[in-house]
Amino acid sequence: NMQLGSKLYVYKGEWGLPTIDFECMRVLCLLRFTRCPVDIETNSNPLRSGAGKLPYLQIGNDKFIGYKEIKRVLDLEGYPVDAKLSTKQKHLSATYANWVFTQLHAYYHYFLYGEPNNYETTTRGLYAKRTPFPFNFYYPSTYQREACDVVQVLGGFDINDKLEKHESDYLVTTAKKCVNLLSRKLGRKVWFFGDHFSELDAIVYSYLAIISKITLPNNPLQNHIKGCQNLLNFISRITRDIFRNECYSSIKLTKSSGHPDSTLTPSERKFMETELNTKIAAGIGAALAMGAFAAWRGIYTQLTRASSDYDGIDYEDDELEEEVL
Repeated sequence: NMQLGSKLYVYKGEWGLPTIDFECMRVLCLLRFTRCPVDIETNSNPLRSGAGKLPYLQIGNDKFIGYKEIKRVLDLEGYPVDAKLSTKQKHLSATYANWVFTQLHAYYHYFLYGEPNNYETTTRGLYAKRTPFPFNFYYPSTYQREACDVVQVLGGFDINDKLEKHESDYLVTTAKKCVNLLSRKLGRKVWFFGDHFSELDAIVYSYLAIISKITLPNNPLQNHIKGCQNLLNFISRITRDIFRNECYSSIKLTKSSGHPDSTLTPSERKFMETELNTKIAAGIGAALAMGAFAAWRGIYTQLTRASSDYDGIDYEDDELEEEVL
């Protein structure tokens, strides 16, 4: 059984959801679907994870970082998400989950972190608000850099190019087709495989709940999801029934969304208003602190290893993708 006092560290939620982040959300689904007795900590410092981002699971002195590693631990501890599925359904669950990943991951990364206006008005502030000062001024850009890699591989363009060169139409079309297929597959069922939850349910909820709720200036998939009533019911049922104690909404953020500074605390706003030389000094301080942190982290080779396989992408079923299509 899971050790008493085990704790999962995730980003705090928004828009009535348990977290703002896809990776955190799908780990939360694994825990809550299987009723694994782990405490959830939302006042979390991503820099303590060893990979520089959340989620991570702490069991005693051991840290397990990122979705793949945490899922492996839950499987070993007796909380496998696909436990009630037949052998064929388990195979299909993993295959469909990977297929959904290839269809929606580039859309999610581009429109949350890569699209400049979305990032500046909304996403940067969401992550900055959940990261300790002064790292919050620099840390959210790590998500932007990751998005650049994801979009280049799965979307075929560079988000550092001028906006008119961003070929996002392909991402939108692919994502809409995926949502249509998911809506047809779900039909009137409670879960994608009927009476029992699966990894597929976790990944679909994690993408669609965030994409359908986040308040971005440009998010073409949002209305498309809202046009699929069964998927909306699926999202609201899981949010209401599974995460009723974890959901969070910041009234202040909702009222003033669209203003990049609306998520700053008074001390951070004061910092922004100070003279340039103070900002430069704080920037150097933050850089030195990050350098020290990185050097300290380098001592722990197992954490470095964990960081390198954090990408969350599991390609082992890629050859099965054709079956789904």
